[in-house]
Amino acid sequence: MVKIQAIWYLILFFSVTGYSQTTEFELKAVALEKIALFIDWPGNNAAASTSPFVIAVLDDPEFGDVIRDVYRNHKIKERVVKVVNLSDISQLTECQMLYLPQMKKSILEKILARVKKLPVLTVGDTDGYASAGCIINFFNLDGKLRFEINQKAMKSTGFNIDYRLLRVARIVDPVNI
Repeated sequence: MVKIQAIWYLILFFSVTGYSQTTEFELKAVALEKIALFIDWPGNNAAASTSPFVIAVLDDPEFGDVIRDVYRNHKIKERVVKVVNLSDISQLTECQMLYLPQMKKSILEKILARVKKLPVLTVGDTDGYASAGCIINFFNLDGKLRFEINQKAMKSTGFNIDYRLLRVARIVDPVNI
């Protein structure tokens, strides 16, 4: 467990200043697995299954390709990773994570409303996404990759997030547990 925490801290606080966009994508792709280690899906959606761990990527095929490359020989929660690139949210089928790129606020709100009661961990990397209801949102602070968690959205969808993950995140919409 100490080893996982050490890796986690290295990834989260690794400076991305001066690196290419692809490298930042790779850091975010690796962070998805590290985050997943500290999350229990509602109804055990992501645990003890032989089916793939599906990450849907909306309107960002470049990031989808990076995720696919990173997890070609690696697993998330002991499951093979399958990446599905979506050009429209209507294509969404069962998945464990949904990556949302930058988009108009009205479109984001419609997507979040659509997946609100599903066991889908929404992940973004745009300012304001966590406040809008996205569960996990990456951001850069002083050239370092960080993330925030919308605790209210997390609780309302039935996810349980380990306190250790909450300690290293910026909390948006905190709830009393």
